[in-house]
Amino acid sequence: MPRPPSRSSGLTRLDAAVALAIVGVLIAVALPRLHSTRVAARQVRLKMLLATAQSSASLFHGRCEIERSRSVDTDCARLAIGGRAISGVNYWPSATPQGLPNALNQWTETPDIDWQSERIEGVPALRARLKPVAVAGSCEFIYAQAASPGAAPRIALIDASCP
Repeated sequence: MPRPPSRSSGLTRLDAAVALAIVGVLIAVALPRLHSTRVAARQVRLKMLLATAQSSASLFHGRCEIERSRSVDTDCARLAIGGRAISGVNYWPSATPQGLPNALNQWTETPDIDWQSERIEGVPALRARLKPVAVAGSCEFIYAQAASPGAAPRIALIDASCP
């Protein structure tokens, strides 16, 4: 008995077009979600860095207070914490690369931060900006060093910088 002719089991042009259309729709739906996830991740990273900067500054200040209780002449211009030499001004980390960024790097490496020096109301400050800026805004916080021995530094998140 002769066998009926078999049909090819490959994709037809119509099958391929439908598959490509489905893949295109899935990509169109997934891309905005991927972007919003990336933005949210940057916001979390910035807030985590801000909290770590606050903790690092407080740790430096606490260590400085201990050193000052041992020796009244100590001005905490340079303290070793966690094997790192950290510069200070007015008993807090300075707003220089050897100050707060060095203190922050004892907890987490920060190659994704661009540090920019500036002055806020006459006080040295650092602007910490997450790289790359093109991904989702600049995502910044400011660290203004203590203006006097009785003052604390100003650390502030710039909310509008990271949409």
